[in-house]
Amino acid sequence: MTYIRKITIVLGALCLVAMACVTCAEVFMRYFMRSPIFGAAELTQLLLGILVFSGMFAVTRDRGHVNVSLFEPFLLRHVRRAYRRLFDICTLVGVLAIAVILGWRVWDLTHYPESTVVLRFPMIWIVGVMTLLAGLAVVAAIAAMRDTSRETPPHSPQNFE
Repeated sequence: MTYIRKITIVLGALCLVAMACVTCAEVFMRYFMRSPIFGAAELTQLLLGILVFSGMFAVTRDRGHVNVSLFEPFLLRHVRRAYRRLFDICTLVGVLAIAVILGWRVWDLTHYPESTVVLRFPMIWIVGVMTLLAGLAVVAAIAAMRDTSRETPPHSPQNFE
């Protein structure tokens, strides 16, 4: 699991660096050379999609999703084990739903191919990578559920005064 985690984090970091480079180059070219980079906005959007799905594995495995702590202190005080189990089940259902929806989209793209509007990249490759990364997040959710010895994430509230 740590090997997959490192690969997905490196992939996300590379996408982030590429987004920053494309954006900086776009700003420089647009304002100083008066010649914008063709398709820079679309490329940045595609890289952002890969970046988001790259982070899903690590976030899901670490149980590091955003929590709204409206009822969490009460639930953790009174029904900690049931709350943690419900949290894990909801996480699994969420990432599984995302993976299934993306897989359905890949299947649709095999029958009705599409490409991006400006750069004409085949959508099946982009959605396929996102589907693969979402599938890895499903594996991470199952691994997190099976790991009962795992501590709560460092950002979780430990005391509720």
